[in-house]
Amino acid sequence: MGARYRDADAAFDGYGARMIRALLLTLALAACSTAPKDELPPPQMPQRAGVDPIVAARAEGVVFRAQGASPDFTLHLYRDNRIFVSWDAGAHREHFPASEPILPTYRGRVFETRNERFALRVDIRDGPCRDEALGTQVYSATVIVSIDGVERRGCGREL
Repeated sequence: MGARYRDADAAFDGYGARMIRALLLTLALAACSTAPKDELPPPQMPQRAGVDPIVAARAEGVVFRAQGASPDFTLHLYRDNRIFVSWDAGAHREHFPASEPILPTYRGRVFETRNERFALRVDIRDGPCRDEALGTQVYSATVIVSIDGVERRGCGREL
């Protein structure tokens, strides 16, 4: 056995001191371990991305989205300078190259472009827009889409 120490408040022997030192050394070494930590999984799209059209559109690179109900259309302006328009309940779905926007005297912008089948003019006028056919939401812009001269009106917003 080891040496013993005793006073009025505590008793202590050499064996106990060695055990405490060994325990402290073990804990210190365990804290300094270089074992690889579990890697976190890569970030994933929110679960609602497949359901929420706004989240899904942002993920695809859409920066502005507009829609109209009478006659119907959906318009997407993409970050990579292209325009997608769908109309007549999805019977027509066309992609157009985006032109440089024309800045009119009113607040907004105009895009004039064409693909191999249609001429397109998109007139975006900044200011509150509400279309009863789209519901009660107030959008940030009035949008007039003209496809081969046929106008369609609706509302849109930046995403």
